[in-house]
Amino acid sequence: MKKEWKNIFNVLDEESMAVFKLPCFTFSGEPKMKRKLIITAVFLLLFSAATRAALAREGIIIITPQWPVTQNTPATFQINVSKPSDPTYDPQILLAMTVSCYNGLPDPPAHAVDITWRGPPVGEVHFLKIDFELLHGNPPPKVPPDTISSVQYTRSSLSDHLGEGGSTDVYWANASFPIGDGKLHEAAQTFLVTLHSTAPKMLVYAIGKTSEVADKYNIWVPPTNPGFVVPEPATIAAVATSLGALGLYAIRRKRKP
Repeated sequence: MKKEWKNIFNVLDEESMAVFKLPCFTFSGEPKMKRKLIITAVFLLLFSAATRAALAREGIIIITPQWPVTQNTPATFQINVSKPSDPTYDPQILLAMTVSCYNGLPDPPAHAVDITWRGPPVGEVHFLKIDFELLHGNPPPKVPPDTISSVQYTRSSLSDHLGEGGSTDVYWANASFPIGDGKLHEAAQTFLVTLHSTAPKMLVYAIGKTSEVADKYNIWVPPTNPGFVVPEPATIAAVATSLGALGLYAIRRKRKP
């Protein structure tokens, strides 16, 4: 396996490729730096897929495309649940954004974020700037409050997946998401996210209930698998958080004499 990877990167060097593309990523620069970026991107994608596969056996909500793949706004996503969670009741959309993104939102009554699904039936959810709440403090607070603790999101995790290093504050909001028949199924449904910010950078999650009579939300999109809305398809540097840093460290360490 190591030999195969080595051969792939030798081909890249021999051809002196200036640009190598993966879905929604563009890599450019010198071959050595490009190689590190490619390895990090593949590492992130494989880790994300492995995490999703492991959790799917227990039941999760799935949004695609997902981090570290990025989309411009308006962004089109699909949402469904793994087989053990079909159907999932009372779905809620949950958004998390950087402070800069929040500061770039228009003031009410203008919409900050629009969520639209194509049905049937067609529907919409609208967020105003005042709907978003600041998450800050240490230890990192968890949200939403009406969710069991094992499926709550922490400020540090949200900040980390926004590419902010995990130590910065974030804004978040959630709302009822009565897409389709008001339940999520194994079959995917499509929705559109339009973020009205001068500095767009936002994660898209969802939560739900595995029973109509459940008191609290008990199923989620895992923290490592959100949708990701940014100004334009970004380089891996934009999303190379602690996970990516670990991959680069391993590469450097391996090359030391």
